Amino acid sequence: MKIVYSLIIVAVAFALSACSNYSKHNYTEVPLSDGEEIAPLNEFCYFDTEPQGAAFKVVKKKVIVAGNFFGSTDGLLPKLEQKVTSRGGNAIANFSASQLFGFWPWRIIRPYTSGDAIQILNAHGKTCAELGGHLRAQ
Repeated sequence: MKIVYSLIIVAVAFALSACSNYSKHNYTEVPLSDGEEIAPLNEFCYFDTEPQGAAFKVVKKKVIVAGNFFGSTDGLLPKLEQKVTSRGGNAIANFSASQLFGFWPWRIIRPYTSGDAIQILNAHGKTCAELGGHLRAQ
């Protein structure tokens, strides 16, 4: 009987571990054309999917920043930007900002941001908005 209960607990834990706000995205990286020089974006940009019309490469998949207590995700954005820039990126794709629900009472709801660190190699003189992104989470 103990084995059955143990298997049920393991199955429930496994099912709950699949709950996440991050969805894996397969990118089609756009390399630089022949003779094209690197001209990166001057501002840090957030993309819900990926940049449109710009050469880019994925630097690090699944960059996560989580807060400890209640609050908005706006306070986590500087930490996320710092993590991405320390890895050589200048933008984040597949960006998600939400509240994460936890089990323990002191961690019931906490802010959570995630995405993939990318480096825009050449923006072709376009701004963040023209590439399909935004400067801060909206």
